[in-house]
Amino acid sequence: MDDSSFNSMASEIEGLLGIDKNHRANWAFPTRAVHGYGAFPDPAGAVSTPIYQSATFGHPALHQSTGFAYSRCGNPTVLELEDTVALLEGGLKALAFCSGMAAISCMVKLFESGDTVLVSDDVYGGTHRLLQDVYASRYGIDFKPIDFRDLAAVEAACEEGVAAFFVETPTNPTMKVADLRALAELAHANDALLIVDNTFLTCYFQRPLELGADLVVYSGTKYLCGHNDVICGFLVIRDERLLEHVFMDYMSEGDALGPFDAWLMLRSLKTMALRLDAQQANALKVCSFLK
Repeated sequence: MDDSSFNSMASEIEGLLGIDKNHRANWAFPTRAVHGYGAFPDPAGAVSTPIYQSATFGHPALHQSTGFAYSRCGNPTVLELEDTVALLEGGLKALAFCSGMAAISCMVKLFESGDTVLVSDDVYGGTHRLLQDVYASRYGIDFKPIDFRDLAAVEAACEEGVAAFFVETPTNPTMKVADLRALAELAHANDALLIVDNTFLTCYFQRPLELGADLVVYSGTKYLCGHNDVICGFLVIRDERLLEHVFMDYMSEGDALGPFDAWLMLRSLKTMALRLDAQQANALKVCSFLK
């Protein structure tokens, strides 16, 4: 099932139900998180999105489709999660992966041998291993570490040509914070993409797409989930320019999230604002005590 089919079916159902996505986008974040995207209502009236634990889907007749065929390419539970994440992040489309590393691996396939990508100099260890030991050594993509807090150094690095900036902010684990709006301007002035790993702050505290990023990466395992019971990842795409390329790799490689894990993540998103508010308050108390 391709993305145009996703969008067409969702729009048709929304029209029948009178659902206005643009109106939902104006709701406060906790309300959007609780209600989700809501394009696939259950015929029985279930408030919680059902778990469509099926590998394949039957069609009513020849040349007629429910919009779903095979869960690697599209599943109703997973699609509700993807659309909810895209709504919360402010992106055109989100794709849910079986891990954060699978999402990053899909993202890297935007580049070709010989491309240079600037990467946070203290990027998460698993990311560093994937970029350097797999894609740099085997496929010839040059990942250059840099401190993105130093805009002059970033600008100088662009003089030799770069394909993208891949920024963690805050970084894991040293918590370096970069100016995403300034980096977006610098990246786009050099015809480069700005890709942001937003795992630590989530879309509740920081929305990189609104600051100029082209693509947002997540390990959903951490704060998006918050219950230590799901390993998953996301890519959130800003516009059509990147969507076709990314979706083809996503569909072809088989890294999609399963429906039960997607249902657990939908549960987690409903409490994200409450959890993160409490975590922030607790962190400030710890800081005040240590100070």
